[in-house]
Amino acid sequence: MLVLFAIYAPSCVDEEAQAMYEESMLTEARKDIRAEFETAYLSKTSLFAYESTAKQKFSDFVDYLNILADISLDMSFRLKAGEMIQNTFLSENINIQLSQPGDKQSQKLNIQKLVKKGLKNELSFPNFSVGTIQVRRPLQRTNETSYIGSLSFLQNVNVPSQIGEILNVINRNVDIFLIKEEKVFGADTLRVWSVKLGDIR
Repeated sequence: MLVLFAIYAPSCVDEEAQAMYEESMLTEARKDIRAEFETAYLSKTSLFAYESTAKQKFSDFVDYLNILADISLDMSFRLKAGEMIQNTFLSENINIQLSQPGDKQSQKLNIQKLVKKGLKNELSFPNFSVGTIQVRRPLQRTNETSYIGSLSFLQNVNVPSQIGEILNVINRNVDIFLIKEEKVFGADTLRVWSVKLGDIR
């Protein structure tokens, strides 16, 4: 018995010490993550990263819009695209303008109407691609829970004409927001920074 105790006692102590060490490291990691995500002031490096995220979100929105409007796709894909579009913008009341200037059917739609019309096959936007997405106005702090800025982009529209198709390039802007939202991480709820899109003009 004494021999067995001598053999196993140190390993039990080692395991307990290891468990305490791992718990301590996990607690410190959680504190570091909370401090990083919940900080009130963001560094220039962090803001640059969020501006890059905003560019990607806008590019993703164009992809979601194409899926939403594609009547050849299964409705489940289009419904998911509509959901992703709504999650991309600050609210369902945000307005977007993607029609050509002077178009008789020029439409400024809010996000809620955009998704509804898309699912009903009623969107009248021209087919377009997006090029040269740039930061027009860097993110600026407005209060403890939000920053605002804007992007510029080129909307490339192929327009039918008597000589075939011509490329119409339209300069547009899109507002970007960086806001604090509550997100659940396991058993914790943190208020973290999240990028959202605003009005497209």
